[in-house]
Amino acid sequence: MRRFVVAVLALAFAATAAIPAAAQDHGAVVGDTKAEVPALMALHETIYPLWHTAWPAKDVAMMKELLPQVQQHVAAIEKAELPGILRDKQAAWNDQVKALRAILTAYEKAAAANETQPMLDAVEALHSRFEQMVRLIRPVMKELDGYHQVLYTVYHKLMPEKKLAEMPAAAAELSSACAALAGAAVPKRFAAKEAELKAAFAELCTVTEALKAVAGNGDADKVAAAVEKVHTQYQKTEKLFE
Repeated sequence: MRRFVVAVLALAFAATAAIPAAAQDHGAVVGDTKAEVPALMALHETIYPLWHTAWPAKDVAMMKELLPQVQQHVAAIEKAELPGILRDKQAAWNDQVKALRAILTAYEKAAAANETQPMLDAVEALHSRFEQMVRLIRPVMKELDGYHQVLYTVYHKLMPEKKLAEMPAAAAELSSACAALAGAAVPKRFAAKEAELKAAFAELCTVTEALKAVAGNGDADKVAAAVEKVHTQYQKTEKLFE
């Protein structure tokens, strides 16, 4: 668990430190391009002692002692808003939050009744749900996330606001990001899909280059059509990781 969260935090830091220029130079709200929910990661401060100390020792007193902290964290998560770049995951996030609340309710009932096994079950479920929620929002590949950050700006900022003059620079950013993605190693856990993923990356780069080719011609309809193809192919590519 510790190594899993450390890896997630390291990836989040790397992504933050390397926010693409398009997200900075084209008027995007930087917070909207960062795939992170601080309230969720704060829950780990309580999950860690619960899972690594209280649970294996069946320490009911400690589990009851930490319950108020869990309640505070869950309340904060319920109030948290997803950044714009995660808007496609809103429905799944809502389902996860509801499941988290249900686990907390079971935890509260077990603590009130001083029932050991139900408390152990609740803590185990809490730990599992936390990991699922982190996996839902974290980038699968930093290169895919880098591409998505630029695409978010293009699709949700530049096109709706008709900022065609800024499109060539953004398209160039997308092209560079796609080249990095195409050359990146596929995560080991997706090795069985490597050929399919590499083909999807190649197609994404093809439609990205088509956007780059028309980005500066001033034809709003052609640019919009090219952006739509890029966005559709990105969604198909991302879905392969599910």
